Order: sequence, then structure tokens, then C-alpha cells
Amino acid sequence: MKKRERMDLILLLVYPIIGAFVSHVLNVNAFGSIIVFFGLASLYLTIRAFQYSKKALLSSVIISIPLIVIIDYIAQTTKQWVIPNSILPFRLFGIVTIEVIVWVILDLYLVIMFYEYFLDKRVTKKLWHLHMKYFVIITWSLFALFVTLYLYLPTFLDIPFFYICFGIVLLLIPSIIQMVKHTKTNVKFFKTAAYFFYLKVLYEVTALQLGWWDFPGTDYIGWVSILNIKFPIEELIFWLFIFTIAILTYYRYFEDDGI
Repeated sequence: MKKRERMDLILLLVYPIIGAFVSHVLNVNAFGSIIVFFGLASLYLTIRAFQYSKKALLSSVIISIPLIVIIDYIAQTTKQWVIPNSILPFRLFGIVTIEVIVWVILDLYLVIMFYEYFLDKRVTKKLWHLHMKYFVIITWSLFALFVTLYLYLPTFLDIPFFYICFGIVLLLIPSIIQMVKHTKTNVKFFKTAAYFFYLKVLYEVTALQLGWWDFPGTDYIGWVSILNIKFPIEELIFWLFIFTIAILTYYRYFEDDGI
């Protein structure tokens, strides 16, 4: 690792601590927290490694939209998690906030930029790949099905233990397949996941302390307690750790030039 990259990594290790401190001092709202924890770091890496930014942004938008709308709607209506406040007076389908959409795009973008800048270091001119076409068709077909169920059969969207269900299907299984079939990427993936585990633990604790989101439901496999707060084991397994590996799995398969 070059000296410049070491300094950048040190800065990225320090900034979540500063972000947590600033959030408490200024009593930042949920939207502001996304800017503090993900937006500023994304901007910094964009400046430092602009050559990766176009592909990272395209990947982030296509992978996250419209899946996050489906996932967040079902999760909030089944009380797997709730986001009580939003900066906008309206929500998509009466449930999905602008915060969750901006968050997932910036989260994916930051993960991909971190991975490319510090670990993979591959610049490709081709932004669109055939696998991504198939992914877009599948996800928007799922969205059409979701809208149909929302309008005509809403009870079908009341899925018990939804967090663990979508976590296994969309995050865990693809990640395991990736790690078994393409072992050469495992070290890079785990290094990236280690950093984001650290960042997201700080973000999670700060969020629950300041009320950015909550877990009011009962359909969980268990609970984790940290600093007098608690969150579901599913949150620990799927968001704090596996989510990063899953992002990179989808990114490499659908957007990269091959593994």
C-alpha cells in the first residue's frame, strides 16, 4: 500500500468516530446521519479515486433500485425495523422514506469505492455488462409483482421473519456461492467487510441512541446488546457483516469484467 493510501485509510478509520461524536453533539437527524457517515467519505474517495466513481455510482443505483423499496416496505410494515422520522412529508407507498433510498445508494457506492481504491485497483472503461441487463430485468419484474400484490393482495406482503428470509436469500446464499467458487477474492472481500463492520457498528449504536431507526417487532431469532442498546441478531449477521460481502458479490458478477 502506498503512503498516500495509508494516510487515506487512517483518515477513514478515524472519521466514523468523529461522525458519531458530531452526531451526538449536533443531534443530527436520520438524513444528516447518512451524509455524516457515508456521504462525506464517498465524496472524499470520489476526489481521491475519480477513475472508479462512474462505474461505482452506476452499480450502486442499479443494484439498489428498486430492491430497496420492496425490502423496506415489507420490513417496516412487518415491524422488522421502523424509521420514525423523515425530512420529507411523504413516503413511497406510504412507508418507504427518502432516507433509506439515499442511504443504500451511498452505502453501496462507498463499499465499491473502498474496494476498488484500496484493494482491487482495476479501472475499466466499460460501464454496462450483459449480466447487469439480466439483473435489471429480474429486479424490475419483482417490483412489478410487488406493486401488483400491494394493490390487489396486500396480505401476501405480510411475511413473518422477513429479515432472516431476505437476508438468507439475497445476501447469505450469493455470498457463500461467491466465496466457494471464487476463493481468490475472499481476502479482499473480508478486508473490505472488516472496515465496514467497524463503521456500521458505530453507526448502529449512534442510530439507536438518537432514534434514527428502531426494531419494534418480535420476529427475530435473538438479540444483541451493546452499550445499553439492543438490536436483532439478524442485524449483526446480515447488515453489519454479510451485507458488504453481498454488495461486492453482486458488483463483481453483474458489473465487473469477470472474476
